[in-house]
Amino acid sequence: MPKQQRKKHIPSGNKQFSKNRRKKQRNRIFIIAAAVIILAAVGLFLFFRFQTFSEYKVLSRLELSNTDEQTKLFKYNGGFVRSSSEGVTYFDSKGIHWAESFEMTQPLTAVSGAYFAVADMKGKDVFLYDVSGLANRITLSHNITDLEVSNQGIIAVATNEGDSNYIEVVDKEGNELVTAKSVFASSGYLMDIALSPDGSKLAAAFVYVSEGTLESKVVFYDFSNGNGGEDMVVGGFNQYKSTILASIHFMEKGKVCVVGDNAISIYDFNSTPELVYENLNLGQEIQSIFYSDKYLGMVVEDEEGETNYCLKVLDMKGKEVLSKGFDFAYNKALFAGRNVLLYSKSDCEMYSFSGVKKMELNMEDSVFAMNYCGKGTDFVLASSSDTEFIRLK
Repeated sequence: MPKQQRKKHIPSGNKQFSKNRRKKQRNRIFIIAAAVIILAAVGLFLFFRFQTFSEYKVLSRLELSNTDEQTKLFKYNGGFVRSSSEGVTYFDSKGIHWAESFEMTQPLTAVSGAYFAVADMKGKDVFLYDVSGLANRITLSHNITDLEVSNQGIIAVATNEGDSNYIEVVDKEGNELVTAKSVFASSGYLMDIALSPDGSKLAAAFVYVSEGTLESKVVFYDFSNGNGGEDMVVGGFNQYKSTILASIHFMEKGKVCVVGDNAISIYDFNSTPELVYENLNLGQEIQSIFYSDKYLGMVVEDEEGETNYCLKVLDMKGKEVLSKGFDFAYNKALFAGRNVLLYSKSDCEMYSFSGVKKMELNMEDSVFAMNYCGKGTDFVLASSSDTEFIRLK
């Protein structure tokens, strides 16, 4: 008879040792794999954070030439509107949706939601457009000096005649909703207005003379009660001594940003206006102001630094998220996501909120306007020969 095979006896201690060794090996493999993934993620993060671009490729081109210093590009309904003294054009990367020609000396433009408005400085006509083209032409009684539009097509204009300033608010059919009048001798000269996206609130900056000195104030209006009387004024601030307020802008969540020659204020205007942040002594001359829904950007003279200019970005609470010196002789500045784009007719630079120079381009043609497409590294530019959609590489 064959011998019965005997099972090899393994002490229980050795069994436990083998299990522990296998467990340690699995843990070691897991730790190594996790470390590789983390290192790869960190590597990709650092790559994209510090990646720079000096070239671009053309994705598409439209035969839409630009020879006008007034040319501007606005994001609009998934595409762009190009505005100039010769007319407006709504287009995207696939082609032109509509175009209308006119002649204006100094076009004022505003875009919000599905509406785009344009008027000539000191003119009396407002042209209101939607995605289908011209929606209405509205004629006002006084000379237009500033223009705003809401998501619903409500139009607010600052107008002037002689020593009187007016704030006029009309709906998209041209029906008058509100008219507020101020006289320079008593209320001051109306410098700028800002309309909330829903068209229910407005903020205005005034400059006036007090004891021989120019001062400024901000007045807040609420039209939601449907009354155009004095009770539409819901707040006012006049702490701006020896300051000329030049720009006022609605940001998201009801925040209103006010900028003067040496002052910045941010208000919360969801109900009664309240001051959130203020600096009444910047100590640096502001060269440019630009906005997004969440950030205020400005370029100031860098008097004490090693560069000519300093780029600064503040959030809605006044916290500084970027301060970067540079020497680039730019013409215009704007936000491109969490970056700031600076460009002249021949060159472009872009800085991230981390202060990294992400782009430095020399353009092949004279650039009159440029804007960010809202994703990746795609941009649109209006040159003297055509309009191009480009991608950095």
